[in-house]
Amino acid sequence: MITRITLKRLPLENLKRKPFRTAALVIVVMMLTLAFFGGSLLSMNLRNGLRSMQERMGADLMVVPQDTGAKAEALLTNGGSNTFYFTNDIENLVSKADGISQVTAQTYISSLAAACCDEKVQIIGFNPATDFVITPWITSQFDGTLKDGEVVAGSNISVSGNNTIKLYGHEFPVAAQLGSTGTSLDNSVFVNMSTIPSIVSYSSSVGHAAIPAEYADKAVSAILIKVKDGYDAKQVSLNITKESGLEGLGFVYPGGVTATTKTNLDALVGYVTLFVAVFWIMGLIVLLAVFASAMNERKKEFAAYRIMGATRGTLIALIVKESALIGLVGGVIGIAGASLAVFPFNTLISRQLQLPYLQTDALKVVALVAISLVFAVATGLLASIVTAVKLSAPETYLTLREGE
Repeated sequence: MITRITLKRLPLENLKRKPFRTAALVIVVMMLTLAFFGGSLLSMNLRNGLRSMQERMGADLMVVPQDTGAKAEALLTNGGSNTFYFTNDIENLVSKADGISQVTAQTYISSLAAACCDEKVQIIGFNPATDFVITPWITSQFDGTLKDGEVVAGSNISVSGNNTIKLYGHEFPVAAQLGSTGTSLDNSVFVNMSTIPSIVSYSSSVGHAAIPAEYADKAVSAILIKVKDGYDAKQVSLNITKESGLEGLGFVYPGGVTATTKTNLDALVGYVTLFVAVFWIMGLIVLLAVFASAMNERKKEFAAYRIMGATRGTLIALIVKESALIGLVGGVIGIAGASLAVFPFNTLISRQLQLPYLQTDALKVVALVAISLVFAVATGLLASIVTAVKLSAPETYLTLREGE
């Protein structure tokens, strides 16, 4: 049986006739697309995480125990869980300083490794009556009242079938589970301050007291402050030190943490962009070399097409279609490979980078897929330009006509 090959099918048949050359070209385009799509997706997720972190800040100033500033900053970004606390009535002392508009206290406890998570859980105690940082975010997704003994779980917390999580051997009912933020809050559970003594008691019963029993009902890890209009956060920190008479205080400026995180993120994105650019240039050079080499090998083939009546435009169109097919196939494989490397491991990537990292919404991902496919096809077309130019040259055209 004789199979007729039409002009429409000819580009695909040509690629199938040279499987090794075709595979090599597809692999190069695949690697370029993988780097472009994967790098762009990581950059988008990091910027999305930073935006989410900025939205969750709320406070202008945090007062923490001396030498715990780094731990407090880690809670704002994605640096793991910690336990630290004051042992005196710090909130009342701090609240008297000039320049404070709102003040609230939080208590941080790092749990043991729990069945609900791959790592330790950050327990955050807050006062719903005074809180202006966590409460607005929680109430946007949970309109009930958080009762004593109940928890609100972050998005990465695995809630059991009976709607509880187990911490320190005790099962806590889950009132609500929050949406993802891309920060350490996703690995946290939130309780009201009245629940903290119970948590300390449960931790003692399993032999790992989170806080000494005598401080269970008054331990506070941080005082979060919103300053009055016209006041600077650093000036308010000086007022607190001066007017409270306290020593050994540490201060964290969330705005500064955001700026530092943005600087680190911009540097990382810059490196990724540079890598993709260099990688693309190298890949394009390889593609140009392969297409140029193929031109010399295919002179007889092109001459045969001329004998059969193909015009110069027909030959150029053939090359363009072949390169577009290579770009499309390589692009699809590259996008699929990057997706398998990024989407299933979002939590691991976030943990390793220790930066806010939040998956971009589906619509933007679809748009990035389309852009990446255009990038792949355009790369293949760009690499075929040399061949197309040679075919357009009069001397090449005359050489091909010699076979007629």
